[in-house]
Amino acid sequence: MTSPEYQIAHLMNGTVDKTKMYADMDQSKAYAEGRPRYTDDMFKVIVDYCIETNRKLDLVVDVGCGPGMSTIGFAKYFQKCIGVDVSETQIACAPKDIPNCEFKVGYLHQLPFIKTGSVDLFCSGESFHLMQQKDQTQRTLICRTFAEADRVLKPGGTLAIFGYDWLIVENPEVNSIIYGILQYYPKESTQIVDKFRTLELPYPGWIRNDELKMSVKTNADKHGDFLNSLWAARAYKNDHPDEDLVENAKRQITEVLEKQGNGMEFTVNWNLFILMGHKPM
Repeated sequence: MTSPEYQIAHLMNGTVDKTKMYADMDQSKAYAEGRPRYTDDMFKVIVDYCIETNRKLDLVVDVGCGPGMSTIGFAKYFQKCIGVDVSETQIACAPKDIPNCEFKVGYLHQLPFIKTGSVDLFCSGESFHLMQQKDQTQRTLICRTFAEADRVLKPGGTLAIFGYDWLIVENPEVNSIIYGILQYYPKESTQIVDKFRTLELPYPGWIRNDELKMSVKTNADKHGDFLNSLWAARAYKNDHPDEDLVENAKRQITEVLEKQGNGMEFTVNWNLFILMGHKPM
């Protein structure tokens, strides 16, 4: 059976400039408003793994945090949470009313404001595949990010990479409408679909968890908010300024659901994945 990443990888774009992704405020607001929220079960799995080697949870650093969706999920477990993202507009969209959460503009592999050996959890959710600067390859930056994680982590601290794969709409006709935007995805998104199966964490005995799922009951308008959060939708608009990809998708979805006559809601599913490793004591 062909795995999902190979079913859609040929549709994705290998020339997307990831340094320009989520740079404008409208796109970042759409991300903050339209993306699904991680489940409580996912945060608990990561925290339970953390306390296997370190029961005092003082500090989590969430790199590539976007508007802080994963950062705030750790707030009830850690004394302090710091979210870091290269996008100023993403950081501007992060919540400002959670006392133990702080958000900073910065790079995954350069955290001069984090003290050496001070972090209990270094994590990245749904963004690790997008790290790239014009003068450095992804492989180089992954190595540098792992080195920075090792610097800031306490002995026994946890490194975690997590996210969700390509969405599956339970209604096949609705699901087929979404695939038209795949050619505007960066090629690296196949790593998300493949749940980072080729990524090796730098610590011995690291593990992965592929057992959790995330589901959302939605409708055409709400799903349009999600589509607007995708870089692919913005890239499509840049290439086709006279077309509205999201409005067209919403219209098609509405027409399909009205024709089917089973109500105007549908369910979207994602498979979650978590890679976790302990820094040696």
